[in-house]
Amino acid sequence: MKVESITVIILTICIFLSFYFTFLSLQTVEDTLKKQLITLAAYTLITGVIMLACMTISIAIKKAFPKVESKRTSGRKPPEHEE
Repeated sequence: MKVESITVIILTICIFLSFYFTFLSLQTVEDTLKKQLITLAAYTLITGVIMLACMTISIAIKKAFPKVESKRTSGRKPPEHEE
């Protein structure tokens, strides 16, 4: 799998967990548990947004410097085997 697809999967999981924890906080009666679930929902949402920003920066860097990547990979020669 590519790094981008793994990051999108993790982002989707983080957003789902954020909504799930928010929904659970609406169902609970205790105030301390509500605060903990809202805090957990906020942390998972922030984690998802940070991962999205990192993925966006990574893709932008790859698009900004495509020649460097192609030069680096094309400059390698396969190892020669002696018989």
